[in-house]
This record gives sequence, structure tokens and C-alpha cells, in this order.
Amino acid sequence: MLTCGIWHGPVRFRLHPFGEFQTVKSSAEALDYLLASWPAEEADAYEDALIICRSAIGGKSDPELAKDAFIVAVYEAGIFMKSDHVNEDFIAHA
Repeated sequence: MLTCGIWHGPVRFRLHPFGEFQTVKSSAEALDYLLASWPAEEADAYEDALIICRSAIGGKSDPELAKDAFIVAVYEAGIFMKSDHVNEDFIAHA
């Protein structure tokens, strides 16, 4: 697992209402999840997250931007997230 693109705080989400929370802590983990485990249709936010996570891993983008892109992809896919990750104003402008 790559260690590039560590985030200031993790993103926690779960795929099922009573399922276990998944935790993603870096751009590399987000990219792995997007490529191997993504449970939803691959929409625009998904594609954006792929590009931005790859860029952050390569040192060409801010890891926090990759985190934001991952959060938007998770939100757009309708995946339940811990509420401290969702800022409705942020999502409205994404």
C-alpha cells in the first residue's frame, strides 16, 4: 500500500445501514477503494476522485483536495458517511 497523500483526518463510511464502518486515511487508500471496491455506478464525481487521488499520490495535487473529491464521490453515490464529513455548503458547490 502506498503511503503518499496522507489526510489530516480519515473518511468513515458504511455501505449498508447496519454494516461496519470503512475507514480511508489517504489518497492511496481512496484510490484502492475506488478501483477495487466501489459499489456504485461510476459517475462524474467518481471519475474526478480517481484523477485527483492519482495526482495527490504523484505529489502533483494537495492530498486534502483528493479527500474532498473522495467525499463528493461517496456522497454522490449515496453511501452513508459519518456526519462530520458532510458540509452541505461544500457539497452544493462541488
